[in-house]
Amino acid sequence: MQEHDTQKAEKARLTGRFTRSCGLVALFATAAWTDPALAQRTAFTPRPNTSGRQIDVRASAMIEYNDNVVVSDPRISGRGDGTDDVLAAPSLDLNIVLPRATGTTYLAGSIGYRFYSKYTNLNRENISLTGGADQRLASCLVHGEIGYQSRLSDLSSLYVLDGADSFNNTEESRRYSADIGCGGPYGLRPTLGYSRTEVRNSQVSRKYADSDTDTFTAQLGLQSPSLGTISVFGRYSDSVYVHRPAPVGGGEDGIKNYAAGVQLERNVSSRFNFRGSVNYTKVDPKLPGTDSFSGVGFDLSALYNADLFTVQIAGSRAAQPSVLYFVSYEIMTNLSATITHDLTPRTKVSLLANKTWRDYASSTRFVGAPISGNDNMLSLGANASYDATRRIRFVLGAGYDERTSNLRLFKYHAKRVNLTASLAL
Repeated sequence: MQEHDTQKAEKARLTGRFTRSCGLVALFATAAWTDPALAQRTAFTPRPNTSGRQIDVRASAMIEYNDNVVVSDPRISGRGDGTDDVLAAPSLDLNIVLPRATGTTYLAGSIGYRFYSKYTNLNRENISLTGGADQRLASCLVHGEIGYQSRLSDLSSLYVLDGADSFNNTEESRRYSADIGCGGPYGLRPTLGYSRTEVRNSQVSRKYADSDTDTFTAQLGLQSPSLGTISVFGRYSDSVYVHRPAPVGGGEDGIKNYAAGVQLERNVSSRFNFRGSVNYTKVDPKLPGTDSFSGVGFDLSALYNADLFTVQIAGSRAAQPSVLYFVSYEIMTNLSATITHDLTPRTKVSLLANKTWRDYASSTRFVGAPISGNDNMLSLGANASYDATRRIRFVLGAGYDERTSNLRLFKYHAKRVNLTASLAL
């Protein structure tokens, strides 16, 4: 079963920040944080959270047992082999940061493959890479980034009426972004940003989920020693399903999303760090017969470092394109918490919890399809890591997933346990 991507989404929300380069502090308008654009069901690998030189390349291998790898879908387990399986996942993990005199170049992510013991038709590459660069130009900092993913699509997103071969689908995602921020260490800092996200699916029966999203952001920030960094921003996004057939009497399916809000970033002390934005969002569907949405969106994260443990809490709410054929868009709300404790200098334990709510909106022109609905996902996990040497690390993990829905989506629960070994090269 796929690693739960909301954990990566939680990390991605921490990547936008003020960054020092040769004594200049400039505001990045990166889509991951400064511009909390359309939420993504699959989050891209975040930018490395360091400004110094770092070359961390690891060869990893994971073996996992999952008691419901087919997520209770009879189309996958049709051979009667049961619902459980064992998978092996080797990968090469990268975290590279190369500072330059006038900027930084970086590459992060992993290149791997997943092998299933029984359900070999689920064998698939598992690639997630993000690369980018910053360049200082006078009092401005220009930033560009490219993200790429290719993996087995989320099996829990399959609708009851999807084609029988839908579970063999490979989802490929690409993101291109660029932004420029100007200003000095204190005072006003204007920024402009643009990003484009493209999602493509390999199976013809899943092409209706192919989408393109273009996002434009304008932001004005103010840095002060007493307040931290406070900004106001405006955002416009345009999403379209590039291969989705329209219902009879309909038109192009997609959404336009408008948002305006305020963002605060502040380090209260060496122990507590807070980043958060709140916005008013309006979603205008393109397909007639679909209800619009107006409401509050947010993207919040807090990190507290105590003497014995570290606590991280994150939450977000935003609109995004949907992978369901009859759904024009979904409002996704996500809350997560992680507690980490260092037992010894080499041993660390973590507990995590994540809850995701999705509310769907569809057009009345899809005959027989529900106009609205929702599904909820609960994930609980724990892991323990042990650094045997400076280069060798072991991680033992366990988790539980539970999905409920009032639509014709498969309800399921799954338990898993895994062991990962990695070697720093």
